[in-house]
Amino acid sequence: MTLNQLDLEKELIEELQNNCQTIVVDEQVVLAESGKYMKMIPLVLSGLIRVFRNDYDLDREILLYYIPEGQTCMMSLVASFAQMKSQVHAITEKKSELLLIPTSKVREWQIKYSKWNQFIINTFLGRYTELLNTINDLSFKHIDERVYNYLVQYRHRYGEDRVKLTHQKLANELGTTRVVISRILKDLEKQGQIKLMRGEIQLTQLLAK
Repeated sequence: MTLNQLDLEKELIEELQNNCQTIVVDEQVVLAESGKYMKMIPLVLSGLIRVFRNDYDLDREILLYYIPEGQTCMMSLVASFAQMKSQVHAITEKKSELLLIPTSKVREWQIKYSKWNQFIINTFLGRYTELLNTINDLSFKHIDERVYNYLVQYRHRYGEDRVKLTHQKLANELGTTRVVISRILKDLEKQGQIKLMRGEIQLTQLLAK
């Protein structure tokens, strides 16, 4: 994706080119850490970012949302608006091209450019819905259903039938334990839905419920 595909004012695109840095980073690069201030807001031109919370006492993670191409991080925006430390971790899920926007410019451009203001509002609306869905899943859905749905979403997100995650990594994504994940995956394998392999899960007949 290029800046011209974002449907922004021509003058703003020029400001983005003059004030922002474009970088290409490999997968598993940390972009934000809980407890640290945000100096730049990442806008994804290509690739994918995973945003999550980490409970060090329980040694668990909980996935909040993914940031795909053409979008940015709501929680990073919140931190920059309030001049507060980040409450989340953000890491690249695959090689990504990012536009790093200085936090000082975000509010300035909201006032100056209507399309940028709408972009920020849409970011909040989209992420708000995703966070509500996460809360709903944690509160009301059984872990078996959450695992099943995660695997279906993985297929749609990456367009692949091989989930390159260990049982522990999948447990971190869903905020549970490796033992629970292993039990559920073995049940799905017995049903012919998946095939377990070393370091990955092959999706066979998995369909969305």
